[in-house]
Amino acid sequence: MGIQTNFRQVTKYNRIKAELAEYNKQNKELAQYLDVHETTVSDWCTNKNQPSIQDLFLIAKFLRIDVRQLLVSTKWEPELMVVHEPAPKIKKATKKKAAKKK
Repeated sequence: MGIQTNFRQVTKYNRIKAELAEYNKQNKELAQYLDVHETTVSDWCTNKNQPSIQDLFLIAKFLRIDVRQLLVSTKWEPELMVVHEPAPKIKKATKKKAAKKK
């Protein structure tokens, strides 16, 4: 019988952990600056939860970086890009008038 694991793939949306490391800052320092609990910052760093847009701007201010550096890039390879074509026009159904009985 095999061992069953329930590891969940985490999608990375932010780079807060990487930027904190780049600027030699600790989660605790950021938590104190933002006046939030350290576990909140930890959840952001592991992408378990995401900060608000306002908090992202405050984190950027704390690190003195462009806020865009805190987000994972969305630059896609051209062959992987999805081109959204306009939806086809749908004609409205017309009601046929019933013939009047005499």
